[in-house]
Amino acid sequence: MEIIMRLAILAAATGLFTLNFAHAKENSPATEQEEISPSAVVRELNVARENPKLYATFAAESRPFHMIEHGRAVDEAVQFLGKARPLPPLTLSSGMCRAAADHCAEQVAGQLGHDGNDRSSPGERISRYGSWSSTWGENISYSQKTARGVVLALIIDDGVRSRGHRKNIFNPKFSYAGAAFGPHARYRTVCTIDFAGGYAERADALVSR
Repeated sequence: MEIIMRLAILAAATGLFTLNFAHAKENSPATEQEEISPSAVVRELNVARENPKLYATFAAESRPFHMIEHGRAVDEAVQFLGKARPLPPLTLSSGMCRAAADHCAEQVAGQLGHDGNDRSSPGERISRYGSWSSTWGENISYSQKTARGVVLALIIDDGVRSRGHRKNIFNPKFSYAGAAFGPHARYRTVCTIDFAGGYAERADALVSR
């Protein structure tokens, strides 16, 4: 697995898991945030996948807020969305939501990235609650307050040269997803989204944890 790290941005290929820092303000005081539900995040992902042309209008409207690349990332996202073919919706997985929640819980104090405190990968974490097949991936967004804000930031990928988050969201090999949202000491909020090509829940694991 090829891994590239530069400054505060991590992107990886093959079972792609990537990281997003759009609008992040380091050392901002943590404040009370309205909880974003896993279903709201996956529902918003499906709006983008099923109706990318509609999402192009959302991206265009957000242009003033994505200036790391001086608007180039927004323009590129709008062009991509305008040409993208609709994809089937992702199925919400309770097991993958639990895996995403595990990772959010580990990052409350300000940790970053995709490795767990036990050095677990996203694939290993979703395996705690079920069996994945074909491929897996993970996106992480910091500092966003709404499901649409999370998904837009990941699609635009301002400052992430590989556009790895966008590739995950529009990967036709992904059919399942889980998400979780929580507080973050450095960037106020963190949202973890896990993807898989196929996923079979383990009922015993969901009950025991």
